[in-house]
Amino acid sequence: MKRIAACVLAFASVAAYAADPSGLGTLDFRQAVAKAKDRVFPSLVFLKCLQESHESGKKQAHEIAGSGVLISTGGELLTNWHVVDKAIQVRCLLFDGRNFDAEVVGSDKDLDLALVRLKAQKGGKPLPCAEIGESSLLKEGDFVMAMGAPWGLTRSVSIGIISCARRYLESNSDYSLWLQTDASISPGNSGGPLVNTAGQVIGINTLGTFFGGDMGFSVPSSTIREILPRLRQYGDVKWSWTGLRLQPIRDFDRNVYFEGTEGVIVASTDEASPARQSGIRDLVLQRKLI
Repeated sequence: MKRIAACVLAFASVAAYAADPSGLGTLDFRQAVAKAKDRVFPSLVFLKCLQESHESGKKQAHEIAGSGVLISTGGELLTNWHVVDKAIQVRCLLFDGRNFDAEVVGSDKDLDLALVRLKAQKGGKPLPCAEIGESSLLKEGDFVMAMGAPWGLTRSVSIGIISCARRYLESNSDYSLWLQTDASISPGNSGGPLVNTAGQVIGINTLGTFFGGDMGFSVPSSTIREILPRLRQYGDVKWSWTGLRLQPIRDFDRNVYFEGTEGVIVASTDEASPARQSGIRDLVLQRKLI
C-alpha cells in the first residue's frame, strides 16, 4: 500500500510540474525564490581580470571585475566578452571561497558573451554547475532574478519581471533579440545569470541603464545554446556575412508598411559584399524602377 501511495504522489508531483514549471502554484512565493536562489548561488563566480591595452602608444594594464556562472562540472563558465576582453590574467572566486585561475575558451563581441574554463586542481572538490533553461518559454510578467556581484559585492540577487521577452536593440547585436527585465543589473553584474523561478539560467546579464528606472538586458539562453558548440570548437562564433541591409516590414517611426506578416525588407546591400556580388542589388534597383 505504501508503494502504491508513493507512486501516486510521484505522479501527482510530475503532473503538477508539467502544469506549472515555475512551482509557484504549490509554493509560497518567498519559498520559490529561496529555492531558485539556492540552486544557482553555488555556481556563481566573481571574476577579476587584468586587461592589457596600448592606449596613447603606451602599454597599460588595469583591473576589471565582473560575474559569471558555472555551466558544467568541468569548470566551464559563461560571462561577458567585455569582462575578459584583452585579459592577460583571469582569476575566479567561487561561492564557497575557492579561487582558481582561468583561461578564455572563446568569446564573441557581437553578443558580448564569453566561455571561460577554470584551471581546476586534480583531486579537488567537485565543481557545482547551474542548469541552462529555455528562454523561449518566457512571457512578459514572468518573475526572474539577476545574480552576480554588482559594484563588486559578491553573492547578490535582485528580483523583477520579464518586461519584454523579445527585445530588438538597434546597433546592439542587430541579428539577435534580448530579454528585457526590470531586475536591477548594475556594473559588476555583467556576465551573471538571469534566473527563472525554477532555478534555471535563462539569460546572461549584459546591459543595464540607470536613467528613467531600472531596465536591463540579457542574452537569452536559446541564443547561448546555439553558439556554445562553436565557442568550444573554434573559439569564436564565426558569423557569416551577407552584406544585406534589412528593415522591418512595418516601421511606425518611418510610417512605412508592407503587406505580409513575416520576414523583413532588403533595403540595400553593402559594396563588395556576397549579396551585392550575387546580384541582389540589381533586384532591389529593378523593384524601385518598377
